[in-house]
Amino acid sequence: MAETRIRPARPEEAAALTALAVRSKGHWPYDETMMAVFRRTIVITAEDIAAHCVLVHETAGVADGVAVLIAHGEEAELDHLWVDPPAIGLGVGKRLFQAVAEQAKRAGAVRIVLNSDPYAEAFYGKLGAVRIGDHPVAEIPDRILPRMAFSLGGG
Repeated sequence: MAETRIRPARPEEAAALTALAVRSKGHWPYDETMMAVFRRTIVITAEDIAAHCVLVHETAGVADGVAVLIAHGEEAELDHLWVDPPAIGLGVGKRLFQAVAEQAKRAGAVRIVLNSDPYAEAFYGKLGAVRIGDHPVAEIPDRILPRMAFSLGGG
């Protein structure tokens, strides 16, 4: 089995991590119109990497997952969690989620909230997240994302 690790992202990786995120979104059966919107709106910047907890999952030295966590006191927002399509189903997303949960706890958060892609809702549910509402997408009329929360325990 190939060696895996999770490490902090580097600002110079922003474009490559954004490309990974867009490839991940393209794994799902979205048409070209939707993918065009996603290519404009799914962005991980060098500023994001400098300001927030951005973790990269690597397998055999190759980045195959990325997560962005924004800490807000007792609540942390999972802004991104993407797995490169060839690595989907291999535990990369679960390992990344567990790593950001540990980071959130260290930052003092008691829960993580996120807007899930509808295709990823079951994934987050398996990890223990629950749907707490709906999140309308401004860029795509009539698109509603599941708003989810994950308790970090301790309460």
